[in-house]
Amino acid sequence: MTSQFTSRIRLEKQEDGANPNSWGTVLNQNVIDLIDDAIAAYVTVSLSSIDVTLTNEDGASDQARKPFIELQGALTANVNIVIPQESKGYFIRNKTTRAVAETTTIKTLPGTGATVGVSSTGWFVCDGVSVHQPNATGLGLGTAANLDFGTADSNLIPVSTADIRFVRASVSSTIPSAKTFTSAVTFTGPGISPVVSLTDAASVAVNMALGNNFAITLAGNRTLGAPAGVTPGQTGHIYLVQDGTGSRTLAFATAYTFASGTAPTLSTGANAVDLLIYNAQTTTAISTVVVKAFSTAT
Repeated sequence: MTSQFTSRIRLEKQEDGANPNSWGTVLNQNVIDLIDDAIAAYVTVSLSSIDVTLTNEDGASDQARKPFIELQGALTANVNIVIPQESKGYFIRNKTTRAVAETTTIKTLPGTGATVGVSSTGWFVCDGVSVHQPNATGLGLGTAANLDFGTADSNLIPVSTADIRFVRASVSSTIPSAKTFTSAVTFTGPGISPVVSLTDAASVAVNMALGNNFAITLAGNRTLGAPAGVTPGQTGHIYLVQDGTGSRTLAFATAYTFASGTAPTLSTGANAVDLLIYNAQTTTAISTVVVKAFSTAT
């Protein structure tokens, strides 16, 4: 007598009267054990440069039946993981490494697939032809435009910076704190650092943590004080503007260094503008050059 097998996870269905002396063994090994596999088994699959088809056996242990798959290996080409054309879900953990930008895709042989992100763990669903991955809307999280978890500690989802890889924004956004980029960054629009107005005083305070570019209108003889909040490598400029009277002098704190070793004398005309260009070598050594009579304030 010939056994039949279930279509999705390939469990053995013994015919009436089959296996009279081993019916229980077949049930245990080819049904109960395989149900256990289908619910909770974890399998490791090694990848390199060629497509891998998961093993797919009727009534026997295989890779495709297991729901948890860990991908390992060093990729040297784009690789497909080919699964059976049956409706099923998989949790996949991708621990592969890439030589350049090789991709890993889970798919059926004729259907479209879904990309498994590097260093990611994700849920993938096969509808019997193609493979899909749930998105934020499908998970009930809404869209980026209306997603709001709140701001209290209890509202926030804990993530590490390693989990945050791409940001998409349909409106202007502000990065609120310092970020370090470890590779080249390309901007398709202008990089803008607004001009921060400094408060006129006998000693003009400059807090470089507030920006890169500054402006001060001198209403008397002043000193440009030692800057605070300096980040080594920071560059920018300061507009030094004479008021309507003109002939205002400006002394410089010792943190500002000049090529000649001598601080320059500012332009004296009413509303004259000189441009101080700086580069912070250290927090206390600001390499500086002044371009005189840069323009006249209007």
